[in-house]
Amino acid sequence: MRTPAGAVCATHPDVAAVATCARCGTFLCGDCLELAGETPYCAPCVGVLRREARPSRVIQVALALNVAGLACLPCSLALPLPTLVAGLAGVVLGLRELRRIARGEGAARGRTQAQVTAALGWLNLALASGWLAVVLWRFGP
Repeated sequence: MRTPAGAVCATHPDVAAVATCARCGTFLCGDCLELAGETPYCAPCVGVLRREARPSRVIQVALALNVAGLACLPCSLALPLPTLVAGLAGVVLGLRELRRIARGEGAARGRTQAQVTAALGWLNLALASGWLAVVLWRFGP
């Protein structure tokens, strides 16, 4: 077996390196290389980046929207549209973020925010639906 000339992979010393980790500088072969966007990283550094990354901006906005939806419910006497929209967005975006985190594509620190957002989304949908049911029952045909 021939040893490659030049830099070799830190994990596989018989394979030539094709990149270095942008975080720690470790030499990487094609099998060890993980891309985040177009930036090369080693597997341990990708794990660190995912653990330390901030929760996504989308989930933070969806959480704020759901809190606002709860606050708007008493103000919308006839049609609780803001609460319905907030609830739907919370459920869809919260569950989407939880799937991204489970696949390793999202920040692990965002799991709790995604769970709370989805739960508030369900609560908003239930409250708005109940509100509509009462209004339709009371003032219906």
